[in-house]
Amino acid sequence: MWNLGSLEAEVMERLWAAGRPLPVRDVVDAMNAERPAALAYTTVMSTMAKLNKKGWLDRTRQGKQYLYQPHETREACTARLMAEALSGSGDPESVLLHFVERVAASESPDLQAAIRRALGDEDRA
Repeated sequence: MWNLGSLEAEVMERLWAAGRPLPVRDVVDAMNAERPAALAYTTVMSTMAKLNKKGWLDRTRQGKQYLYQPHETREACTARLMAEALSGSGDPESVLLHFVERVAASESPDLQAAIRRALGDEDRA
């Protein structure tokens, strides 16, 4: 998922779910509460530092520690990755056609509403 390693993806999920900047200790504690084998603080700290260097996380210093938060929302990140995949496809129209064909019937109204909203036609149903 997201072209991240499993630990990186888990850290991102924790921070997106938190909805606020967190220190490494809070992320480690939350992750270890649900794991059979505890992760070392330094493992999570270095993972979060790498995510910061990759541009996935922003950090601000608070006293002796850093607070980390996602650089963008999960939804914005998903949209960016979809746009990158589309632009690198060679045939964006064909990719979009395949995507629309794979959208579940239950998701179709959401897709239609998003298109109307993007086109400024929110009043049309």
